Amino acid sequence: MGQSPGKLFWGSPSASKEQLEFKAFVFLQRKNLFDLDDKLASVTDDVAHLAGKDIEFTLVSMERDEETGLGKRSKFADLEGWLSKDASIRADEGETYTVSFKVDKDFGTPGAILVENHHPNWFFLRHIALHTPSSVIYFSCLSWVYNHRHYDVPRVFFSNQRYLPHQTPDGLVDLRYLELEQLRGDGKGERLRPHRIYDYAVYNDLGDPDKDPKLYSRTILGGSKDFPYPRRCRTGRSRTRTDPASERPVELPELVYIPRDERFRRIKKSDFLGSSIKSFAHGAIPVIERILEGRESFDDMKDVNEIYSSGVDLRSNDVLPLTEQEKLAGMLDPFEMLKEIIDPETEDPHILKFPKPQIIQDNDMAWSEDDEFARQVLAGLNPMAIKRIKEFPITSKLDTDLYGESTSSITAAHLMGTMEGLTLEEAIAHKRLYVLDYHDVYLPYLERINALDGKAYASRTIFFLTGQGTLKLLAIELSLPPSKGKAKNSRVFVPPSSTGHEKMIWQLAKAHVSMNDAGYHQLVSHWLQTHAVIEPFIIATNRQLSAMHPIHALLIPHFKNTLNINAIARKMLINAYTGQFLIGGVIERTFSPGRYSMELSSVAYRSWRFDEQGLPADLRKRGMAIEDPSAKHGLKLLIKDYPFAVDGLDIWSAINQWVKEYVQLYYEDADTVKKDSELQGWWKEVKEVGHADIKEGWIDMKDVDALVNVLTTLIWLASAHHAAVNFGQYAYAGYMPNKPTTGRKLIPEDGDHEEHHLMLSNPQAYFLNAVSTRIQSIIVIAILEILSTHDNDEEYLGERTETPYWSSDERVLAVFQRFSECLRKVEADIIERNQDSSLNNRRGAANVPYTLLSPFSTQGLSGRGIPNSTSI
Repeated sequence: MGQSPGKLFWGSPSASKEQLEFKAFVFLQRKNLFDLDDKLASVTDDVAHLAGKDIEFTLVSMERDEETGLGKRSKFADLEGWLSKDASIRADEGETYTVSFKVDKDFGTPGAILVENHHPNWFFLRHIALHTPSSVIYFSCLSWVYNHRHYDVPRVFFSNQRYLPHQTPDGLVDLRYLELEQLRGDGKGERLRPHRIYDYAVYNDLGDPDKDPKLYSRTILGGSKDFPYPRRCRTGRSRTRTDPASERPVELPELVYIPRDERFRRIKKSDFLGSSIKSFAHGAIPVIERILEGRESFDDMKDVNEIYSSGVDLRSNDVLPLTEQEKLAGMLDPFEMLKEIIDPETEDPHILKFPKPQIIQDNDMAWSEDDEFARQVLAGLNPMAIKRIKEFPITSKLDTDLYGESTSSITAAHLMGTMEGLTLEEAIAHKRLYVLDYHDVYLPYLERINALDGKAYASRTIFFLTGQGTLKLLAIELSLPPSKGKAKNSRVFVPPSSTGHEKMIWQLAKAHVSMNDAGYHQLVSHWLQTHAVIEPFIIATNRQLSAMHPIHALLIPHFKNTLNINAIARKMLINAYTGQFLIGGVIERTFSPGRYSMELSSVAYRSWRFDEQGLPADLRKRGMAIEDPSAKHGLKLLIKDYPFAVDGLDIWSAINQWVKEYVQLYYEDADTVKKDSELQGWWKEVKEVGHADIKEGWIDMKDVDALVNVLTTLIWLASAHHAAVNFGQYAYAGYMPNKPTTGRKLIPEDGDHEEHHLMLSNPQAYFLNAVSTRIQSIIVIAILEILSTHDNDEEYLGERTETPYWSSDERVLAVFQRFSECLRKVEADIIERNQDSSLNNRRGAANVPYTLLSPFSTQGLSGRGIPNSTSI
């Protein structure tokens, strides 16, 4: 009872008996920076090693020592061969070392290894293979191990044999729960780089009130009824002087704290995408701004296209140099960053030239056609926003006293004669009318948005499902909020019957819908519904599910690098724009909602329900599918050629089958699920702490089916949902006219003759003056190219590169192999569908095949591939 935590971990070796020798092969990477070995670190570690301060390993048996009450321990064993290895050779790839253990013959089967690092510097411990006389036992570690002074107890790594809590071998029980206690921490103090503590906080670090409380304060998201939000990882940073509720923003050289094991484990500098984002925002954007000063708008479409053909001349030496702290944070040199996004075929290294996005590769004007505009609603960047119209007229749920008439201004008269002879009632009854509705999301913010630099509407867009299975664009409603006693200003636009003035007005109306869609896509479909909502699950998994737990092993690959990219986003992308890109604010600067961007995502989160996040539930909710036991996957799609849904249901089914077969290896029945204390604690913490602001829509974790549903949904969100909204960003939004992110002009009213004259005198220039600026466009294009690019060591759905370390259970590996083969079949089916000329929505006028849910990809900007996790 009086023993220290360290003694509880170590215990004591048994009395000397007949001995056996076990040999461990330990694969680790020494401390290194900038992909070059840190010579000083290597020297100091060598000196410590010579002084007897080694890296010590201890085996722990699954069997309990009757004397200590803990698992049997071996004697300490040192890492062998440290001084004989040349750390400068492949230091970034790692080396294999050996450890020799002497244990008593009755030691039993090893189940854990304790590690204590007495070297001054850290190392990355990847995996261990322990050879015993009868077998090889594998340990997947994937962890940074710092000097022992940073921990209360030695580090513990379990073998890859999985146990539910009640199955834990007697010798490992204490380690299982003490390790979880270490990961939970005490909720106090500021978290530092070596820490491995997972805890929760609200989003109170997006602004900089000390700089200017009026301009740069931002609403705290989470913990309130008005602005609910998923929780993020707690850092414990000090609060601002101006607002004690707000956390001090991180200055650029600093890292936002996340548990050390969540940091990117980069292999090559050119692949470190997180560093690319930071470096581009820090060094490249300010240079581009200076170069383009005074050139606010594109002149015409030819001027836009020159970004891809001729490029942007960046003849400047003003790139900001990296500080040593920034180098330590893993940032790329800004000038090198510029070189990395410059076309490699460009002879002049000062020309910033982007690859031509897919949307204009085959037909550079297809984007402007109504049919392509409609097709992208089903197979473009944001294919999960369209809904079926069940009642007409469409109505708003907003307070009519604040926002005016609730009924849409689109009437039957606007639609009649355009629906292949059907009446409005018939079109609805036959499930042929659909809507893209951003009215209620945007309207409450428009007065504030339009008082700033941006100009936006709240839009509703009506589509008709034709006999050919394509969508026909029928009408667009653009609304402004009531002001100064006036009624809400809503205008309805329909496809023009002539060219000239009406056609230009129509193009502007579609552009404003695209702006709404771009903002909703980035802030809700992408950031909120994947990045933000997953973060609490990652925290809870590490706090409540032991590394020994089979569900921990299932989920961990789907969480890889998510906390890291989310921390980078809070620091560089979704935080307050304070007038200079040195401290981020990319989204506020380049998207219409501006400083209200994150508030808008909070408003969307109010109606978020976990039980509606799985694809089948989402399709039913939006009226895009109905249950049909005779249909494939038990769902009948009302738009048969809906590429996102068709491919997505195949992926969903594959994930679901894999999860079901895996879960059934460990859970016999409902009683097993209910009695799993770690699982129930995990689910309770997710609901009551991580997503504390959402009270409805949680699945009851009562049986195996419920567990399978929860896990399938979570893996779907982290992998396929994210892939569908992320890796097509450059293909579609990399060409600004197709997907402008902000507006600068409202559409001229009928009596505004001067604006109409400007529009008719130079339509292209007028259009480009009404949408994103040149600098906004280039910033968005560059960031989207980074976000849409696959790393060369990407791990895709159906792949786990750590075999056999993650599992050597033949049952598990067989089930996983079936999952991988199923995904290969899905990929072949997608290729076949894309070659079917009768499926008009899979390519369209732009001839862009729908490949975003094709499971596998090569490195680079491919527009395909489903990584395991939301990692960029």
